[in-house]
Amino acid sequence: MPLRVRSELIGSKLHRLLIFQDGQYIGEYERSQEADIERKKAEIRNAEAELLGIYRRHGVFVVRWDGAKRQKSVRVKGTEVGTVPRAAWERPSWEG
Repeated sequence: MPLRVRSELIGSKLHRLLIFQDGQYIGEYERSQEADIERKKAEIRNAEAELLGIYRRHGVFVVRWDGAKRQKSVRVKGTEVGTVPRAAWERPSWEG
């Protein structure tokens, strides 16, 4: 069954993207403004196998942008356990 994503408003502009598999919470993707939610949902679909593998090996994860390394870091309890492959990324909204 494909992953399901639910967006949740957490401020005046930011949303959390909560990821579920078969109704069970498995992780959170990058915090996003509304204009980027659909793009990031596509990234989650593109990286589904990697994200599920990380969940199975390490448990609940969060994905955050690591500006120093210029990559999307997958972390469990603050420790990087993987990355979202660049091939899974979609074009940002500000690039049109």
